[in-house]
Amino acid sequence: MQSRPPSASAAHTADYPEVSWLTNVEEDGKVDWYGVKRATDWHTDSTYEPELPLLAMLHALEVPSTKGGTMFADMRAAYDTLPAATKERLAGLVGLHGRSSGPAGENLYGADKGATEKEYSELARPAVINHPLTGRPILFVNPMHTHGFVGMSREEAWPLIEELAAHSTQERNVYYHS
Repeated sequence: MQSRPPSASAAHTADYPEVSWLTNVEEDGKVDWYGVKRATDWHTDSTYEPELPLLAMLHALEVPSTKGGTMFADMRAAYDTLPAATKERLAGLVGLHGRSSGPAGENLYGADKGATEKEYSELARPAVINHPLTGRPILFVNPMHTHGFVGMSREEAWPLIEELAAHSTQERNVYYHS
């Protein structure tokens, strides 16, 4: 297996198309600020892709001597710990997902939303989905890629998205790995 993709900005390699390479250092050793930004706000990976990933895991090739950890939010626990009224509100909501088009995407990237050569279409997905094996409900809203809800204005949707993100990333719902 290659130790890194052909270029630091390449997301996938021909040999392992299911693996995404994440880096914040260009081949010439300069900081890739897009890579740095990408890692600074909590999100669920690839909710804007037609086929959702089965899992996310990280394998670090290089880490800094301090900090450099990562956190995972348990979206089953996030859903379980929501107030009953919020669960009821979410039951019928359908989220609208795009690439970096949510409140966190706009805060990080501005108008270009981290634009890439590949075009992405908006995808509608339920705000609560069921785990494919256990059937347990999972909160499926994130501030990076969820930019609204069907039938709801942005002014109404974005505060809800941010509220759900704050709830999901409470210490009780998060695992930190150093």
